Amino acid sequence: MKILWKLIMWVVVVFVVLVLARNVVVKAAVEGGVRAVTGMPLNIRKLDLNLSKTFVDVENLVVKNPAGFHDTVLVDIPKILVDYNFSDILRGKVHLENLEFDMEQFTVVKNEKGELNLDRLRALQGTQETSVQAPKPEPKAPAKPMPIQIDMMRLKIGKVVYVDYSGGSPSTKEFSINLDQSFENITDLNSVVRLIVLKAMMSSGISNLVNFDIGSLEGSLTGAFNTSTKLAAQVAAKSLDTLKTAAGDPNAIADQAGNVFKNTAGTVENTAKEVTSNVKNAASSLKNKLKLPF
Repeated sequence: MKILWKLIMWVVVVFVVLVLARNVVVKAAVEGGVRAVTGMPLNIRKLDLNLSKTFVDVENLVVKNPAGFHDTVLVDIPKILVDYNFSDILRGKVHLENLEFDMEQFTVVKNEKGELNLDRLRALQGTQETSVQAPKPEPKAPAKPMPIQIDMMRLKIGKVVYVDYSGGSPSTKEFSINLDQSFENITDLNSVVRLIVLKAMMSSGISNLVNFDIGSLEGSLTGAFNTSTKLAAQVAAKSLDTLKTAAGDPNAIADQAGNVFKNTAGTVENTAKEVTSNVKNAASSLKNKLKLPF
């Protein structure tokens, strides 16, 4: 009986220690993951892991730029919410059913040497051709990454700031973009970082100021879809099927066509700005590569 009692007490003690230490352990894991894909120093003020409701609440995550960029901040994220699948994690797969970034500021910095802070991001290595040779990150022993699945990611960015030190004194430009978009089916952490950079650069237009290759970055993304764009395609396909069904009646075709435009108007309007930005950035990139005179 005494042995059984001692065993129970040990189990209780271990459980209490694990519960009390869970935030510390998860905080270290999050910091390690962010450093792995950014290669930059960061700080998290608060992290709370809820086991019963399977969510993680991260507050005031700040990623700083490396040395040589005037002690500036790359991203300032007051709030991150994560809804995880506990059973899949126990099986060895990081399954996040929902991931929400509420980002206050994204900062692009060009230093006196003409280097961009974005060129130092590990997740962007190989997606850009830089005019200035930036220091390469220290090589690390290859490790097999744990499988990851993010069902839905919501990204909110308040403003993007561009600070240019290449002219001597700093020149600052600020762009309020108020981005709020959702993406689904993300299968690696590099794509998370690339999506954030892509949307910040596209929505602010800074890519044209610093000759940032939007096309190559977008082409490096795997398995991530903008849900608003996907919705537009689904609505259009469904409406087309309806029109084909009604093809025997000219009046029905006219009525259904009206419904198509009505149903897709809101979705198309939501994505129109992004499509226009994509075209402008692609044209600018092509112009720079071909060195056209206009």
